[in-house]
Amino acid sequence: MILVIDYNLKELKIWSFKEDGEKSPDSFLIKDVEEIRDNESLKRCIRGIAGKDQIKAFAFRVLSGGDYFLKPAIVNSAFLGKFEKLIDFLPFYIPSMLEIIKRFRDTFKNTPIINFFETSFFSNLPDEEKYYALPFEYYKNSRIKKFGFHGIFHEANSRIVPLEDKVISIVFDKQTTVCAIHNRRPLSISLGYTPLEGIMSRRACGDLDPGIVFNLMNIHKFSIYEIDEMLKNNSGFLGLTGYDLELGDMLKLYGKDPQVDLAFDVYKAQILKHIGEGISVMGGLDSVVISGDNAAIFTPVIYSILKSISFLGINIERLPWSGDKELIRITSEESKVRAYINRMSLSKVIFCETANLLRKSPSKHPDL
Repeated sequence: MILVIDYNLKELKIWSFKEDGEKSPDSFLIKDVEEIRDNESLKRCIRGIAGKDQIKAFAFRVLSGGDYFLKPAIVNSAFLGKFEKLIDFLPFYIPSMLEIIKRFRDTFKNTPIINFFETSFFSNLPDEEKYYALPFEYYKNSRIKKFGFHGIFHEANSRIVPLEDKVISIVFDKQTTVCAIHNRRPLSISLGYTPLEGIMSRRACGDLDPGIVFNLMNIHKFSIYEIDEMLKNNSGFLGLTGYDLELGDMLKLYGKDPQVDLAFDVYKAQILKHIGEGISVMGGLDSVVISGDNAAIFTPVIYSILKSISFLGINIERLPWSGDKELIRITSEESKVRAYINRMSLSKVIFCETANLLRKSPSKHPDL
């Protein structure tokens, strides 16, 4: 059995996968991490999930690996020392995540703990995509550059198609990201240094002329904290529509409310802009692979976006797209550009990668 774990500072979600990975995994939610504050309570909790099955590994999803983790990493003393160096970068998240990881390591001493970072895939972005046009002296004492996000999904999407394919990978999640990939190397990514960059989300603004920030602060006398709150939590779909709704519920109002129509039109235009950027840096397009938790509910949006670029040779199948497999092709056989929906959950992706790493590495589980 492999347990996949996602921690978001408020709660711990755990998925249990049998070794064959075929059956739908059970998920367990620990809403209060105080429940596993000591080794004994953690052991009872995990044993309640795993039962008598042997736990082959714990696999953690980690939001960022900064400059220190360029691939999945097994927890050992060297890992802990490197991970601590990220505290200044993510001062709220890293200390809490570190505490959770240490607790698992102390409680299950003989079970490997493997960490998968959402940023690792983007460690080899081309320099011209990685850096912003800021005075270069500031890079000497800061980490301001594109780290990207959703690297776990984007890397998995790139492996669905042939190595030589020029791929646009789109992840529809709480934050939508678009990545251009060739030879399984990322060439562009819509989200860079913070979640404010890239495509608008439910509450965040996405790409924005930075001069607007200073203009708003001057006109409305916003403090830096007030403008930060507005851009992160009062913009995006909420800001354009006034509706504080989950995006699936927001979509139900499309075609019924002009403000909702505007919001989705802006959203689709931003996605198309980043698709165009990706095609440009790759010099062409062979495949589009779409994944993420919101992909299922955004089917009409996905259809509309792909129809908008049909001039590239995408012959999209009509809705509804049928099939119960994890991977479905949504373009016809004669389509010049292939498009797929990858329905595999993030937890399943991490499980599969963990199982592969355990098979490849020796029994002592050295650094992966």
